[in-house]
Amino acid sequence: MPKISVMTLDKARPVAGAEGCSGNARASAYYDGAADPLHMFLHELGPGDVLRLEPGEVDRLAYVWQGAVAAGGCRLDAGSSLIVEHGRSLDLSGLADASRVLTFAAAHPLAEPRAGGHVHLLPAERVSRNGDLGASGVSGGMHFASDCPTCEIWLHENHFPGSEPMPPEEQAKGVHSHSEDEIIFVTAGRIRLGTRLYGPGTALAIAADTLYSFTPGPEGLSFVNFRAGTPGDIRFANGTAISETGYWKERVKRPEYLTA
Repeated sequence: MPKISVMTLDKARPVAGAEGCSGNARASAYYDGAADPLHMFLHELGPGDVLRLEPGEVDRLAYVWQGAVAAGGCRLDAGSSLIVEHGRSLDLSGLADASRVLTFAAAHPLAEPRAGGHVHLLPAERVSRNGDLGASGVSGGMHFASDCPTCEIWLHENHFPGSEPMPPEEQAKGVHSHSEDEIIFVTAGRIRLGTRLYGPGTALAIAADTLYSFTPGPEGLSFVNFRAGTPGDIRFANGTAISETGYWKERVKRPEYLTA
């Protein structure tokens, strides 16, 4: 996999069956290659369509991007998420005319996986959020913080106000890397990479320890960020570093999950 891979919605490849899933939902692959450390699919469900997350060797996360689904006796509207740990399964049923659900997972089991065997549901209204993360109007929310005793998945969301292109010296301040592979998915607005703008449905797969930066488009930017394991430090190009888990723990409380 390239150190940074950009995949737009129109380039996602239709597949007959997504890895670890069954049912009659239509699926498209963003990342599913042998060289991709993280895999990601988009599933489209009409009313009554079913997406089944099968038991497997890896924990799998689902995020409701658009529409709504029913899962584990719970309604999950757009902005909701869930984890199906290894060894468990779960059916998601479409409730809206057109629902879009993302699934994320590590390509292979973690070196020392946690116990697994559970399902965690997080309706959108239960996501813990902070409207001011202390950086020019940026807000965010925590879905899964890698602190579960039985799984290690991470997912957070960020929302940025609109911005015009910045001078190079300002852009340079945001250049950073993370200590693990990650996928960013644009849920609304646009993300600026260099001089190009990418809209909703764009995914970025970024390899561990890769320096990169982005800025929001003029209408703002919202995205979710997935990791298969516990994040380490955010390292900036100027040599400074901060604990990513510590940063979020100080600002956003742990969500209260439902079980299925």
